[in-house]
Amino acid sequence: MAMPNFGDMMKQLQEAGAKMQDVQKQLEKLVSEGEAGGGMVRAKVNGRQKLLELTIDPEIMDDVDMVQDLVVAAVNKALEASAQLAQSEIQKAASGMINPADLMKQFGGQG
Repeated sequence: MAMPNFGDMMKQLQEAGAKMQDVQKQLEKLVSEGEAGGGMVRAKVNGRQKLLELTIDPEIMDDVDMVQDLVVAAVNKALEASAQLAQSEIQKAASGMINPADLMKQFGGQG
């Protein structure tokens, strides 16, 4: 059985870590939106799940309960869209990184 090349593995791990840091920076720049009440409330979040902007139609401000419900709905929709976008970006970045099955093969395990 051949010994695994730890130097190559360390290099791959370092490259993977740098790539993931780049992805995290990119996620901060990506913006997802959610709306509720036919657009009466709009929320924008970035790919790091940070609320960036909240817009509420002034005409609905009389109904506090409705505004609260719509804000929650809009923010949740934006966060869901952001999470899906982030997952997609991370999967793109992860392609070509170290495959755990390949690591196991190098150590003589099942892959």
